[in-house]
Amino acid sequence: MLDNLFKNIHEEFHEKIEEMQKSKGLRIWILHILDQHGPKNGVEIMDAVQAHHENIHRILQKDDINHKHHRGHIHSKRPSPGSVYPMLKKMVDEGLIVKREDGRYDLTEKGQKIIHKLFGFGHPFSRSHEKRMDRGTFAIESVLTEIDGYISYLEDVKREKLILHTKLIDELNERFKKIRESLQEE
Repeated sequence: MLDNLFKNIHEEFHEKIEEMQKSKGLRIWILHILDQHGPKNGVEIMDAVQAHHENIHRILQKDDINHKHHRGHIHSKRPSPGSVYPMLKKMVDEGLIVKREDGRYDLTEKGQKIIHKLFGFGHPFSRSHEKRMDRGTFAIESVLTEIDGYISYLEDVKREKLILHTKLIDELNERFKKIRESLQEE
């Protein structure tokens, strides 16, 4: 049972690595920009990638302790038209994005799935969510999803192994009941 769990985790990890290698840097940036900011044309995508790189370097500059070598050096990382437009065409051909009639590119459902695969289900800052989650809501959802996974694991564990932990299971159950009851008050 535990071997299968580790095998699944290992396979999922390798799938994500392969997806990231397949996606390469520029591809990931394009997906991220379109997901976060909505439809853009090629020049707007290049501007957004450059702005993101500049913001990253500004953040690194503020960290005097860990990144002293970055201070004073904002490297403008603007992709060239010779790399962006062929990548956009390739991504359209792959069905990750679509070129709209107004000349701007937008994510397809397949592209959104890649974003969620790379950044996790419920990517909190994605425009593809009808309602964006704040960091607190995202943290709660992440914790509950993780607990759900642990409960699924416990459901698969043999009874004789779980019975040794009955007291802790009962305590956790009571705590969950209190949380649930507090939601019904008001």
